[in-house]
Order: sequence, then structure tokens, then C-alpha cells
Amino acid sequence: MVTVTELTTLTNPEYLFEFIEEQTDDKVYSILTDVSTETTRFNDFSITDGVDLTFPIDGFYTYNIYEQVNGSGNLNPTGLTLVETGRAHVYVIDTARTEYTTTETNSVYE
Repeated sequence: MVTVTELTTLTNPEYLFEFIEEQTDDKVYSILTDVSTETTRFNDFSITDGVDLTFPIDGFYTYNIYEQVNGSGNLNPTGLTLVETGRAHVYVIDTARTEYTTTETNSVYE
């Protein structure tokens, strides 16, 4: 959740998200939809790694959010108005299960 509405000047804009990995300076971009119901208090965006964008590594990212004309689909922040900046921690949750099987040998000694 962020508060992009406070600095937004366009009517019904779309938002370009820029994530910059703090160690490598790798950048990823995505246009995300505001799904909040109460935009006067906050804005809610949902990001799914590998669907909305793909983060190169897990770690800390600086994020910048830019407003632009709705429907433009522009992924280049040059010339756009910055409406929010912050920091995000991206981490991998491993949901894969690993099944181990063992072979046991029972020895009987008399």
C-alpha cells in the first residue's frame, strides 16, 4: 500500500513502477492497477513475481512510482512525474515440497 493519490495530478492515470535492486542497480518496470476502494486514504497495488514483473534476485529494492496518461503503456520513466518513492524487500518463498525416500535394511543376528 502506498499513497500516490496525494501527488497525482492526472485524472485517472496509470502508474509505472520502477524497482531498482540496491546491490546491483538492476531495474525492472511494470504498470500496475490500483485495486484500492478508498483512494483518498491509500492506494493498493498487487504484484506477483513472474506474472506482473520478474525480479532478478531477492533483496532490497528502491521503488519509484510515476503517473502517466491511462492507456499509454509506457515503460520508460523519462519525462514522467514521480509521485512516490520508497523501499521494498523482495524475498523468495519456496513452496515446492521435497519428498525423501530411504531404503532400510533390517539385519537379524543370531
